[in-house]
Amino acid sequence: MTQIVIDTSFGLIKLMFDNHELVRVEQAQSKQSNGRISDDVLRPVIDCIEGRRDGLGIPVKLEGSDFQLKVWEAMRLVPFGEVISYSELAKRAGNVRATRAAASACGQNPCAIIVPCHRIVRRDYRLGGFFWGLEAKKTLLQREGLRIHGDQIIDSHHP
Repeated sequence: MTQIVIDTSFGLIKLMFDNHELVRVEQAQSKQSNGRISDDVLRPVIDCIEGRRDGLGIPVKLEGSDFQLKVWEAMRLVPFGEVISYSELAKRAGNVRATRAAASACGQNPCAIIVPCHRIVRRDYRLGGFFWGLEAKKTLLQREGLRIHGDQIIDSHHP
């Protein structure tokens, strides 16, 4: 497993790769990396974290339950600049009754930002949660063109 630490607008971020597939994105405490990744692999990830591109097309290797994998795949298909509710996410993952399980899968997303759990919000368009904090979620959504007042999206593109 290769670990690369990058300095971003969100602070230090540790990226973990298995070969050229992204396995995990997390906040880092130090700049210590343990290998190298080609710029062709690293640049799209950095561009996504900095809001210059979508994470779709970035190779990820996700491990979880069948339902978690379906939720994470459904999240990847939410377009840049759009949001959906946790209940809509559950529906898209194949189980309309699994809203809480879909929300839990969001919270356990190993590749935050790349697999855009920040695009999942409450049914009333309030932000809901984000394990990097609501300010980070707000920043990510504003970079994508959404207008937010307090903790509620006031101008959104949604299906």
